[in-house]
Parts: sequence; structure tokens; C-alpha cells
Amino acid sequence: MDKKTFLMAAMCMMALSGCTQKTELPENPKDKEEYQDAQGNQWIYNAMLMRWALMPSIANGLSTTHYYYPGTGTWRNAQGATVDPPANVRVNTPASSKTKGSVFGNTGRSRSINA
Repeated sequence: MDKKTFLMAAMCMMALSGCTQKTELPENPKDKEEYQDAQGNQWIYNAMLMRWALMPSIANGLSTTHYYYPGTGTWRNAQGATVDPPANVRVNTPASSKTKGSVFGNTGRSRSINA
């Protein structure tokens, strides 16, 4: 592949990567960190309770605060009852896109016996 073709391909890839929507909550948030996603929803993190608070607004159609617990992937309302996620709110977390399993294979360590 010559330099001109490679440069054009690289420019096209950069242009396409700018078009994708990113709606991921930050992976390692700090306490009281505020985040606004691509859909206009406002999130506030509580480090002590390890949960995101989705604040009510006209944009997301909520009348009460909903809480999202990324460790378990569950949603709760302001009263603490488990609820279904709001229909117009999507959460993509980096943890859900990571592959699970062994990195180097599933064979155990070999043990040698010296006599």
C-alpha cells in the first residue's frame, strides 16, 4: 500500500470514528462527579454507595431520581425498590464490553518434581 492510499484510509477512519455516539459512563468516577451523556441526561456519582444517580429532567422524562448500580447492573427508584431501566435511557458501560475468561489460556501451571 503506498503512502497516499494509507493516508486516505487513515483520514477516512478518523472521520468515521468521530461520528460514533459515545454513551458510556466513566469507568472510574470520583465522588460527586457529574456527567452528562450524549442524550442530555445528567448523572451524579456517589462513591460511598457505588451508584450513579440519574437526575429527573424533561429530557429523560423522569419525575423522580433513579439510581444505577454498575457493580450489579441494577436500577432502583428513590424508594429503593428495584425497577426496570427507563425506556428512553441507555447505559453502555466499559465493563460490559470487556471479554471474560482467561487471558493466557486455561491450562494450569505445570509442576516439576526434582528427585
